[in-house]
Amino acid sequence: MAASTVARIGAGSVLSFEDPDTANKFLPLTEALSIGAIGEQGEFVETTPIAATTRTYIPGLKTPPDKEVTGNDIPGDANQEKFLALAKAMATINMKVELANGRIATFTLVMSGWQINEPAGDGALVWTAYGKQSGDVTWTLANAKTAVAKAA
Repeated sequence: MAASTVARIGAGSVLSFEDPDTANKFLPLTEALSIGAIGEQGEFVETTPIAATTRTYIPGLKTPPDKEVTGNDIPGDANQEKFLALAKAMATINMKVELANGRIATFTLVMSGWQINEPAGDGALVWTAYGKQSGDVTWTLANAKTAVAKAA
């Protein structure tokens, strides 16, 4: 898939995680429903001298987002079961998101458990895995040879 030149919806995006048994092999989570925000958001550090009457700031540390990855509960899906076992073990794993517009994000996810969401008579059974993105996201474009942006 080449990078899109027009706006696209999120449908068709693929979430996958690196197989802990085989380096650089990513296993798709085909029943994933939501991924959460991807990236980092910087903080600000105040630097206002006492003589100033308007506050001044410099960039501070970046904070990666908390993650709640959700998916349809399909116990026969081997990739899903491996992912949920890693969540239960509170493992640190590599994730990849291939967005429908050709942008690809890879990042580290520190996991902190999972649960089945409250079952309802008229809704699908859904799980939520919890974690926090750790460090920067590496962004690439489909068919690109090098990363187009990686914060230092």
